[in-house]
Amino acid sequence: MKKGMILLFMLMMPCIVFAQNVKYTYDNAGNRIKREIVMDTKALQQEEGAMEHYSDILSERTIRIYPNPTSGRLKIEIEGYDNSDQCFLRIFNVSGQQVFSIHATSSWTEVDISSQPNGIYILHISLNDKETTWKIVKK
Repeated sequence: MKKGMILLFMLMMPCIVFAQNVKYTYDNAGNRIKREIVMDTKALQQEEGAMEHYSDILSERTIRIYPNPTSGRLKIEIEGYDNSDQCFLRIFNVSGQQVFSIHATSSWTEVDISSQPNGIYILHISLNDKETTWKIVKK
């Protein structure tokens, strides 16, 4: 019996090591609006020059943020951005002080926080009266 359990555990080990995480996104009413499978980057062989990004859906637009952690330059892409969209990006430090603010006018925006000290920041995105927040790590 013990040998069978040990054999079963050893056969399951590769599945455990290369397991996937599932990330869910919910709207304000608690409805699930997005399911994303997140693979551990150590388990994957990424192409040279490929950059991991994080994404979310806000106001029916897909938002991608990369790289995170960052050395100071953060790229924010809004897929499907329209000129009539109202988008504001604000970054706060852990003390709650606003260190950056911009009105995004295109589908691609680069934020430079290289002058700020290393640490954790909060990126607040407001798009067409819908809001989302992201934890940004500057190293």
